[in-house]
Amino acid sequence: MNEVQIKALFFNLIIYIVMISPIIIISTNSRFFASKKKFISTLIYCTLLEIALSFILFLFPEKIFSLFTNTKGIINFSVYASKILFISSSLFALKILIPAYLNHTKKITILVLSKIVITIISCIIGYILFSTKGFLFAFPICDFIFYIVYILKVVC
Repeated sequence: MNEVQIKALFFNLIIYIVMISPIIIISTNSRFFASKKKFISTLIYCTLLEIALSFILFLFPEKIFSLFTNTKGIINFSVYASKILFISSSLFALKILIPAYLNHTKKITILVLSKIVITIISCIIGYILFSTKGFLFAFPICDFIFYIVYILKVVC
């Protein structure tokens, strides 16, 4: 990857941290996990919040990324990368709250570590096969696979 791509991905990382910070704050408060009903309503509200934040990013990507730099190439690649990376952004709540709900048992720790390993392997394979597109698409694909696993873990 060249310097433009690295800077663009760094700016997307900053946006990602800003978008998931409300969910992380909620996941540290144990009262949201007191009952299954309260957890599901929290999950719904957090998902709606993430949809709203993603919608703002979708409507104004150039303005948001131009806060970081004026270089047109970096802004263009940031917008391109954000469209791919945030395909599943409304599911941040699932990614963070479900493992928190499951109280980080040993099985969940193994599940989370396996997700990290599979994401890294997918990124490497995607980059080798499809260059930058493969690298970027590895994140939402792995997230989607693990959303199914997380949901099955909560339901069963």
